[in-house]
Amino acid sequence: MKTMDELKQVQRTESEKTYSYLNSYYYNWFKAIDLNLLNSDGFTNYFLRIKQNEPTIFEELQEKILNATITGFQQNLSEIDSFVLLAAAWANGFVPEKASAAIQEFDRYLNNYTIQKDPLTGINQMNADLNQVLMQHLPKVRRQDLRLIYRLLLLKEATESDVQIELASLNMPTVKRTKAMLKLFKSL
Repeated sequence: MKTMDELKQVQRTESEKTYSYLNSYYYNWFKAIDLNLLNSDGFTNYFLRIKQNEPTIFEELQEKILNATITGFQQNLSEIDSFVLLAAAWANGFVPEKASAAIQEFDRYLNNYTIQKDPLTGINQMNADLNQVLMQHLPKVRRQDLRLIYRLLLLKEATESDVQIELASLNMPTVKRTKAMLKLFKSL
């Protein structure tokens, strides 16, 4: 994982102002995910078992999540798009070797997170619980954002023709957003 000195070098210049990654909500989000979801059994013990049994896979997962927040910061993504990228990177950790298989585990986790057994309610409740420890809050996830997380996991390892088939049924703004986010997700 990147050292603090390397993270200090991550900056973005905009309108003659320089912004530091370490002073951004992106870094706060990474710390919240890292401390509460990866290194704690308060939400799930799944990642602690990966850390204990397969430390190299765990470190790769941590690095992908960190890179997702850095990418969101450097690309100046909207708050919700940054969260979608972060959530997709984290969800990929349920089955690191095959992103499309991680969809089932991620969906099961979100369904079981609340009594309502609804993944959208689950992810928003998880965010609300995480917001209790954050200064900058994780955004409220809309149904189309959750669908985008699932779509990113599904298409990460898909062939170009499979991607085109999946995108054919979507409207143009959704296709444009999916292509942009998929490109970023694959680069992690």
